[in-house]
Amino acid sequence: MLFLTNLDTFITNFVNIVLPHNLFFDYFFSFFSLRGNSILIWLILILIALVLEERKNPGIQKRDIKFVAIFLLTFTLSFITSDIILKNLIKRPRPDYYNTTNSTYAVEPGLAQCPKNYSFPSSHATTAVAAATVITSFDKKRKWLYFGVAILISLSRVYLSCHFFFDVAVGGIVGYLNSIFILKLIKSDKYHK
Repeated sequence: MLFLTNLDTFITNFVNIVLPHNLFFDYFFSFFSLRGNSILIWLILILIALVLEERKNPGIQKRDIKFVAIFLLTFTLSFITSDIILKNLIKRPRPDYYNTTNSTYAVEPGLAQCPKNYSFPSSHATTAVAAATVITSFDKKRKWLYFGVAILISLSRVYLSCHFFFDVAVGGIVGYLNSIFILKLIKSDKYHK
């Protein structure tokens, strides 16, 4: 277990060395990290996917409504799985718990806004990857955009010292598995026809 903790700390520090810490990136990553912003980002991306679909098939289609319902169900399930169930079972403290007096990678005061609950897994990463997976199942052409946003949201949590790297990596896996579970359960491939 000590090996994994050391590896996680090493990767987290490496990410923070690679990503420059300055005012621009502080604001950039805090935009992707704020809980209200991340859901807003996904709603905008859903609208883009629906508008692009509308150009191909005018009018509100049954599959559009099904897509939004699947998205909301998956997003909610992913949040509950990570934030309510897993965090309270595992109870891993956040990085700032280990370094409360002097952050190695200082961020502009007030921008990080890390919650005080537990760290593992990252709910931001869980919901971001779940959202990207569901939207990609609807709009495969722009999967790079959706997963790019999911990666930015996940990296923002490491950059702002709200999570360790493994928190976001496992969060992403949990989100992906949740979305695949829901997509298979509902047999979402029917709404692609």
